[in-house]
Amino acid sequence: MLQFWREKLLESALLVVADSSRDMPEEFGDALRSCLTHGDHLELSLLACAASMWCGEDPDIGLPIAVASLMLRAGITVHLQISGFSRLLDGFPVLLDDPDPACAILCGDGLIALAVEHLAGNAGRRSHELITDAVEAIGSRGVLAGLSLEMSGSSPLGLPDGRRTWEIHSGQISRFASRGGALLARATGVMLDDAAMIGLLIGRARFLVDGRRTPSMDGFKSRISIEARTLAEQAETIMGHGPEAALYSSIMYFSDL
Repeated sequence: MLQFWREKLLESALLVVADSSRDMPEEFGDALRSCLTHGDHLELSLLACAASMWCGEDPDIGLPIAVASLMLRAGITVHLQISGFSRLLDGFPVLLDDPDPACAILCGDGLIALAVEHLAGNAGRRSHELITDAVEAIGSRGVLAGLSLEMSGSSPLGLPDGRRTWEIHSGQISRFASRGGALLARATGVMLDDAAMIGLLIGRARFLVDGRRTPSMDGFKSRISIEARTLAEQAETIMGHGPEAALYSSIMYFSDL
């Protein structure tokens, strides 16, 4: 199941890039495609499809959110490859081989802009709300806040709610993806809030996992910290064990159901 949705998401995202980069230099289009095809950020973007499925709709409903999430994550990640950000790269995939700083900046900015453009054109009457969520996920309440704190070396104790700096950004794009998929599946109230929380918990649990992964639930659980396991179990408690949660489980445990 998971491999099918990985391929479908990547195909959809590459089509968006191909359509948007027709008037751009071929080398730049190739760089954008490289940012999407390298790394391990596909699964967390698929939380959008998992949320739609969990809410009783076809996973395809959440695909526009998954595409936007993939572009946001890749856009932020490629920025980290610029000289000066290297100490933040731990745990993030390398998306461009020996990138020129100007190319990395343009790719990152371009992918973030394409994500917003895609949401505006494919999320229907929910587009305004979803664009707001996306911007918050990468802005002052999300990735930007976390990365700026880490760059400055600010003490985690300075955060008003006591969280460590990585927690400011580790789950915010995942939260956006999961909530967005539920929103397009017409979820409301508690179910919408639960979908957002599932995405946040899975995103944070995945952030703690090291790079040596196996497609095994037992292998996953044996290598993650107690904290990451607790986060995963909290997500599992909310989402349940029914067939509607199968894609969520597959993403969380790196297994192909």
